[in-house]
Amino acid sequence: MKKNLTLIIALIISIVTLNSCDVEFDPNGKWQETTIIYGVLDQDADTNFIRVQKCFLGEGNYIEFAKQKDSIYYRQDELEVSLYGFYEWESSGWDTINNARQKIYLNYTESYTKPEGGFYSNIAPVYYTTTKLIPDFVYYLVIKNLKTGNVVTSTTKLVANYTVNEPSNSRFEFKYSVPFKQNILECKWINQSLTAKGIMGRLYQPAIKFSFLENGQVQHIFIDFSTVSNPFFDADRTISYIATEREFLSQIKEKIGKRGVAERKFLLDEPTFELYVYACNEDLKAYMENNTPEISLSERPIYTNVNNGVGIFASRRLHVKRSYSTWKEVVEGNIEDLGLGFVNVVQP
Repeated sequence: MKKNLTLIIALIISIVTLNSCDVEFDPNGKWQETTIIYGVLDQDADTNFIRVQKCFLGEGNYIEFAKQKDSIYYRQDELEVSLYGFYEWESSGWDTINNARQKIYLNYTESYTKPEGGFYSNIAPVYYTTTKLIPDFVYYLVIKNLKTGNVVTSTTKLVANYTVNEPSNSRFEFKYSVPFKQNILECKWINQSLTAKGIMGRLYQPAIKFSFLENGQVQHIFIDFSTVSNPFFDADRTISYIATEREFLSQIKEKIGKRGVAERKFLLDEPTFELYVYACNEDLKAYMENNTPEISLSERPIYTNVNNGVGIFASRRLHVKRSYSTWKEVVEGNIEDLGLGFVNVVQP
């Protein structure tokens, strides 16, 4: 997702650069403020973040400009970043004074460091809140530049509750499937509980969290599977995904193998395997699909749902799961056979 944000900035810069061949166009003409937003709300998270950046213009090498903090980030005293929660039937006109049921002023921090790259990377300022979000509300984001008066807005609903229901028992195992001719784990979940507040998830991704002891310390990895689109528009419908044992073991071998040599054991007193199903709303789905590389010479327009700016303001859920504290002996044996140092294991 950080790569997607960098892509947006790079595309905007490239438009200015490529058009500079037209003698009637001055790439360093009158500058117009363009705010870039990346924010994805999750009501299950302890902290929610909004990242705000800006485009830049100037004489010289734009790659060098991008390495300067002031070129792509606002100063702390320049912006006011706020979230307002509305009941949908009171959201017309977005009257933040009289109709907003929840008002959240986000805090500024420079404690987050983004990965190194072509753009400024020492400190990546973000705005955050630890206030609990409410699924009943539509959230209205307002970013006001206190120096210029420029205002950028966007809206999103939170992803409604859904239920992971299979595998339904407490035992984690892969079973042989005749049609698939291999061992599989069939995952199933309900797309939205009938009484749940919020918006239905439009894209899901299952993942298995595998926790284990490594040199006496609890560690974990995630085995990520492909995304699944929600084809339904009515609630309480079942969606399924077939996870193969082959892919499960392949990712374990790759991800734990990178950690180097160690003594590893299965956990016995807490869940070793947890099935997560992540979800996001339609806006984030469209944003991700728009930024997926494709084999084409045509250029797709930048996807944005931000008013008077560029970027994405959407919602997701990352913590809907089922836990499994026991497993089939064959699962343990197959992991041991990968040669990753799993030894001296007492069978559950």
